[in-house]
Amino acid sequence: MGALIQQGMSGALVGIVIFYFLSSLLLRSWVRIDVYQLMLSMAVTFLVAIVCEVGLGKLYFLVIGKPLWQYHVWPIHGGYTSALNFIIWPVYGVYQYFLHQVLVAKKVELRPHWLIGLASGIDGPILEILANVFFLLFYKTFYFYYLPDDMKHFTSVQVVPLYMIMGAILSVVLEHLRRRPRNWLYPSIFYLAGVAFILTG
Repeated sequence: MGALIQQGMSGALVGIVIFYFLSSLLLRSWVRIDVYQLMLSMAVTFLVAIVCEVGLGKLYFLVIGKPLWQYHVWPIHGGYTSALNFIIWPVYGVYQYFLHQVLVAKKVELRPHWLIGLASGIDGPILEILANVFFLLFYKTFYFYYLPDDMKHFTSVQVVPLYMIMGAILSVVLEHLRRRPRNWLYPSIFYLAGVAFILTG
């Protein structure tokens, strides 16, 4: 278990550093981090993403008759997610935080807000490829494995609409919470709820 957590932490650190430097490069200045908003984004993303991947993965199975993906590292909930995602999914929340910072700085605002979430159909699969490349290079295993081979099992075009649904839900929830008065109960509750979901797997 310790080795698995080390794998997750190393991947998370690499991802966070890349996202920070890319967003700073786009803004041509170092991004100032609001700790509360960053933690909120990480916690909300963790819960929404892990519940959605299990729920949407099972829905795909009901419609198509076979799973779209299977986790290879610490699989839970029938292989639709991984217990290690208590580290990995919050990193996608870091990405969402920096994306939001860039959009706000560039004065880009889409309404309704769920339209921003549709972009997850593009960036989600790209980040999946990077995650699998990282795990294959350093740990000789797929983190998750897609059964269709249209993208060499690193991801699949078929997951795009599922990411769009998850991204739209995430955008609506995050936008609602960003507008509410700061309360550290929000990130705490969302993160603990995500951990509880893992423990039921």
